[in-house]
Amino acid sequence: MVDAGPQSPSVTGHVVIQPSASPHRALRLVRDVDLLLAATIASVRMNRPTSVFEPPASLAACPRCQEAYAEARRTIEDAGGIAKWMEWVAR
Repeated sequence: MVDAGPQSPSVTGHVVIQPSASPHRALRLVRDVDLLLAATIASVRMNRPTSVFEPPASLAACPRCQEAYAEARRTIEDAGGIAKWMEWVAR
């Protein structure tokens, strides 16, 4: 459950995450790419298919989603593939 504070902010379109309104925030904002990479880690660890290389068709028309998926793929590919990237993440 997301703590949205006393009032829920208005949301249009789709959202990947909504930051908590609590005083315990991360020092930097979590970006869509960060969430996609975190979801990839969880998928690999649970031996489930990853969506970072095959995004849902429903997101194909969204330029921001396309950019986030492309950046996440580049991050993994630049590390030498998913296995090498997972090794790097585990350090």
